[in-house]
Amino acid sequence: MNKGTILILAALLIIGGALYYSGKHTMDLVYPEEYYQDIALNTFASEKELTEFLKSAQDQGSYSYGLGGRDMLMMEQSSVPMAQAESTAKAGGGAEEYSTTNIQVEGVDEADIIKNDGKYIYIISGNKVIIVDAFPAKNAEILSEIEFDDDERISQIFINENKLIVFGQKNEKEHFGDVNGEPEEETPVSSKMMAEDMMMWPYPSYTQLTFAYIYDISDRSDPEIIDDIEVKGNYYNSRMIGDYVYLIANENVWFRDGPVPLPMMRVGGMEKIMPATDIMYCPIPDYSYSYTNILAINTQKEKDVTHKVVLKGNSQQMYMSTDNLYLTSMKQMRWYDQRWRILEKTIIPFLPKDITNKIESLDPSDLADYTKWSDIEEMISDYTDSLTPTEEKKFAENVQEKAEDVEKEIMKETERTVVHRISIDKDKIEYEAEGEFPGRLLNQFSMDEYDGHFRAATTVGRASTRSGEETSSNNVYVLDMDLNIVGEVEDLAPGEKIYSARFMGKKGYLVTFRNIDPLFVIDLSIPKNPKVLGKLKIPGYSDYLHPYDENHLIGLGKQTIAAKDRDFAWYQGVKLSLFDVSDVSKPKEVAKYEIGDRGTDSNALNDHKAFLFDKNKNLLVIPITLAEIDEEKYPSGISDNQYGDYTFQGAYVFHIDTNSIDLKGRISHIEDYDSYLKSGYRYFNYDESVKRSLYMDDVLYTVSNKFIKMNDLDDLDELNTVELPYEEQRYYGYGGGEVPMVDAVTV
Repeated sequence: MNKGTILILAALLIIGGALYYSGKHTMDLVYPEEYYQDIALNTFASEKELTEFLKSAQDQGSYSYGLGGRDMLMMEQSSVPMAQAESTAKAGGGAEEYSTTNIQVEGVDEADIIKNDGKYIYIISGNKVIIVDAFPAKNAEILSEIEFDDDERISQIFINENKLIVFGQKNEKEHFGDVNGEPEEETPVSSKMMAEDMMMWPYPSYTQLTFAYIYDISDRSDPEIIDDIEVKGNYYNSRMIGDYVYLIANENVWFRDGPVPLPMMRVGGMEKIMPATDIMYCPIPDYSYSYTNILAINTQKEKDVTHKVVLKGNSQQMYMSTDNLYLTSMKQMRWYDQRWRILEKTIIPFLPKDITNKIESLDPSDLADYTKWSDIEEMISDYTDSLTPTEEKKFAENVQEKAEDVEKEIMKETERTVVHRISIDKDKIEYEAEGEFPGRLLNQFSMDEYDGHFRAATTVGRASTRSGEETSSNNVYVLDMDLNIVGEVEDLAPGEKIYSARFMGKKGYLVTFRNIDPLFVIDLSIPKNPKVLGKLKIPGYSDYLHPYDENHLIGLGKQTIAAKDRDFAWYQGVKLSLFDVSDVSKPKEVAKYEIGDRGTDSNALNDHKAFLFDKNKNLLVIPITLAEIDEEKYPSGISDNQYGDYTFQGAYVFHIDTNSIDLKGRISHIEDYDSYLKSGYRYFNYDESVKRSLYMDDVLYTVSNKFIKMNDLDDLDELNTVELPYEEQRYYGYGGGEVPMVDAVTV
């Protein structure tokens, strides 16, 4: 095979690789009509049908060779900037006003590692939940500690009146018999393996369980567990509306030759296995299926739990309004379907009819066989070997030109998000509609429900890289409640990707980035005709957008410096921006504050719950790990990619109004600053790093694993400190805090 033929055949992998690295996760182009239309949820007629469905998917999608990988994304949006302070009558003797968790949708609370009710602070610290009587500050003290078993890993908590809800995970050992296959004890069919399997794998097996423990905290000094709920799978997310908590847990469906595992839930130790006939499923072929367990838990009534299950691709992003839960996943393309589409569009048009007929005569089911692709390559090779050098050059040029067009053409077809709407009304959980749209979502803030419509912001393709390639574009879609697309704005900022999104009523805001930050203002007042109203380009980018008021927006991200000789940017310190969007056609940055040098970071960049803002108090607080460059160390000059050394960790407290962002002061929990300063960039003190902040009346509370510090909000003078019973930990490694993210365009 000559060089020209090798280059031609490489087109099959070149575009496929581009699709993979841009996040392509679609499937089945062999049967496109079925693929694009049959996405409604069904239920299985029997356990046999469930087994056959999963077995078929497993057989067809076992090998992807990197051409259909999955972005394992972990995981929201109304115009509400922060959960509002509530009456403290229930807490008794509490503050008149206090901050609560920074949420996305008014009336839809989000679980966190710290909660407060204006009187008490509830903290996950190590393997404990600690209850602190925090108000008034001068009398603050620990009231009680709830300690969990070593195998229980606590994730998040809710507070609902006198109930504490604790979420976490644990591994439960399954007993399947000894190495000879003799069963030790009876276990549910959902957990059993065949005796033959045990002979092949004579080691203990474990089931991953998500738990929700509910405590009565009427007496904060003596919490009493009143309900324990367990479900198979990994804790994914949760929300709380009124007295009801909605828990989502994902369970990967993996099996060998034994029975297919079925969803299982326990309430108060009583186990219930869900029959296959109650499992809803999405018929879209996928490489990896999981049960999405949805639990509605009444926090005020014991053992009152509703359980629904959807079998689908792994849930990737979630959004919840007061009425609906939206679960999303990505369509995936099998490696052979992807190759076939590329072959069909780029090479077949330039082959003689007799070769085309041979290739097209292949049974689509045979395309999963690699030997068939060897046959196809051999046919193409034989043909190109018969060409003159001039003919072969022309053939290669035609294929290459077509390949470039095809890559962009099929982007929106092959990278699509599937979204399911599930209505929520107390204990009622009902599937309502499904839909899809091109592209991938960034996070929960990429979605929103408003005035009977669902909005989503997506990126399609790959952002520009240092090599100059660019296939990406960005889009906003408006769907009705049946999840049909009724309006769209597409192809924004080619070569860039979305770094943050925020929907605020009739407007939407997007930040895209390559080496400069465009802030887009989107008019969504007419759902069928969304349009760009204006945009602003400034250095840097915002990872998180937060409403200040109707006409102003706070951006939190990184400052950047454009590379001198290439088309990308080096990120620098943390940047706060205040945008004036009163003139939607001409948004402007009216204030900014830059913190530190390259290496500076904040948990609030990727966790909005670490962001404390109160407009009435002109208060903004974020945790900062500060890195600064000592110019004396670099007499010959400082490069744009030089990291600074750590010099501070703690809370930055700002005064913010519509015209300015001013630093009021800093609060740190680190006791031994001499050791911290000597550590340079190789040491990070996790135990004493501020992770959350809150206020009660005129007192600012900052929380680390080791301390709660209380400072006067006016002058930041320290009022009191409560030491938490946390086992000291130290982490050594590059960069500290969070390792700076390196992506395709910003390093």
